Amino acid sequence: MKKRSLILSALLSAGVSVSADTIAEAFAEGKVQGELKSFYINRSYDGAATQTRDGLSVGGHLNYNTAKYYGFDAGATFYTTNKIDEKSSTANENDNTLFGADGGGYTVLGEAYIGYTAAKTAIQFGRLSINTPFAAPNNFRMLPNTFEGLVIKNSDVTDTKFELGHITKIQTNGFANSVPVAGGVLNPASSLTRLSLLYGFGPGYKIGEFANIADVYLGSTNTKSTAGMTYLNAKYTGLKGFTFSIWDQYIHDIMNIVVAKASYKGKLSDVNTFASVFYTKQNSVGENLLGKAFDTGSGAKDVDSTQYGAMLKASLDNGLGIDLRYVNTPASAGSVLDGGIVNALGGANPFIISQGALHANFGDTSSYMAGVDYQFKPLTGIDLLAMVKYFEYDIGEYNGYQSGYSWKTKEVDLDFIYKVTKNFKLRARANFPRDWFDLGGTTQLSFDEYRLIAYYKF
Repeated sequence: MKKRSLILSALLSAGVSVSADTIAEAFAEGKVQGELKSFYINRSYDGAATQTRDGLSVGGHLNYNTAKYYGFDAGATFYTTNKIDEKSSTANENDNTLFGADGGGYTVLGEAYIGYTAAKTAIQFGRLSINTPFAAPNNFRMLPNTFEGLVIKNSDVTDTKFELGHITKIQTNGFANSVPVAGGVLNPASSLTRLSLLYGFGPGYKIGEFANIADVYLGSTNTKSTAGMTYLNAKYTGLKGFTFSIWDQYIHDIMNIVVAKASYKGKLSDVNTFASVFYTKQNSVGENLLGKAFDTGSGAKDVDSTQYGAMLKASLDNGLGIDLRYVNTPASAGSVLDGGIVNALGGANPFIISQGALHANFGDTSSYMAGVDYQFKPLTGIDLLAMVKYFEYDIGEYNGYQSGYSWKTKEVDLDFIYKVTKNFKLRARANFPRDWFDLGGTTQLSFDEYRLIAYYKF
């Protein structure tokens, strides 16, 4: 016992967390938590397509994490989505964004990791959930993206947090079915290939499976291997009310991405205020494999994209709030996607993401959002949040998706979130994009979409 106490004292003095005496106790004292989730979606098209598609799923996730044993712990998370409604024999009447590659349910061991914590440093290795500007969960439907790799977090420097990570694989969720690239083959002439790279998943995604980073960017026929993606983040909060953050995401032999963001949160008179600005820059690196894949006969192209934006949110204690945002993605004619933001691993620009369109990543595009929200709880005691948002995307001819055409996409979003209990939440959403695309007035597409989502956490 004395020897045990000496060892324990030494570990504690070194900052190592010890909360279980044996491995058996670490497992016995572990925690189980999760979420049950149901999602219904219905979309009716008008224009180039006229069908109505829908889908209903139930699923969620189950997580187990051991207690710490000399600073070590381990965890695993299973994710599942299961089709409830009957599958239509007409393929385009099925909304497969809730499901797997074949339009059916699937279950995946999305996270399986070992962790170690000492003092102000935490390390995780294995299958992980990470959230960076250009590798993120993108949990827009039933399940999130997850990754394989290593993440180290440290907060030794006062008011500063660092995160260093390296990932080699991604498991893409069913939202990728919204852009079904045939065979996962990268084809620069295909609008679906271009849209997949602009909308948060590359053409080589594999829903419910872990795919190599290079394959996701370059397609299923890619024969090149890369080291994956290495990233570094520094976040400073030492100035009252302000947060400064910078990310560098280096996707080996494909591109480097720098994202800088500054935010302020405080109270001006009786108004709760949040303001933020960001800047993103993408450039080719190493062998420029994506630029070579976009060679259509005139030589390899460069990744050369820029994006910046600003937002202002203000609210009163009575529950009323406003939300104003702007994002600009300049054209870069002749580069990959003509300057559109390349995004194959999830994430999106941090300010403008509407329910029906993620067009802010298109090149030669200015994006605007104005929203009003109201929290009913201060007045009625009912924990209900209502939001209405208006989006407008002013898309130029160097947009990277349907280059040569310019048009405006307009969208109205409605969102209601009712917190029934501490653990039970209901959400109703609707979005109405007009001219989601418009090819010179001859081929247009609009749609109305409705979603009902229920969450129960345990």
